[in-house]
Amino acid sequence: MLQAAKALFAEHGYQRTTIRLIAERAGVDPSLVIYFFSSKEQLFAASMPAPSEEALRAPKLLAALPRAEAARAMAQRILESIKAEEPSNILSIMRAASSRPEAISHLREMFVSRTMLPMITELGLSRPRERAVLLASIVTGLSFVHELLDIDAEWPNLNRDAELELISKTIELTLTIELE
Repeated sequence: MLQAAKALFAEHGYQRTTIRLIAERAGVDPSLVIYFFSSKEQLFAASMPAPSEEALRAPKLLAALPRAEAARAMAQRILESIKAEEPSNILSIMRAASSRPEAISHLREMFVSRTMLPMITELGLSRPRERAVLLASIVTGLSFVHELLDIDAEWPNLNRDAELELISKTIELTLTIELE
């Protein structure tokens, strides 16, 4: 049921995905979906990916690196995610959340509070929430450009090393600029 919900939220967004459609895709009765998840909103929340073990360890690992190396490691991880054969969860979640305020709050919680903010806090930087929002914007923006706008078609001469360097420098600026 959860796999069906994830796929349908990604394909149709929150508004157009129904419990009946999820149940049909999962091959179960709609009452079973309600029994396990109570509501569509609860099912959507359950379908949000939990931070991976790697993501949970990342803040401490990155804090030990010089800022430029931390930025490069973050950029490398972002590129690996958005260049993967399978589309990233980021865009699916953005699509699903775009039409629903409750879903947007889940998205904000996942990207800012559970992923970026712990990393920035561990780095000991000033104004961690603002920096976390900037990093979340970079990740979601890059995902959007790669998956929907096809950056390779728009920028055919951009090689992977140059792209990594551009993203690294952007992240490094976010990590090092003095915010008053």
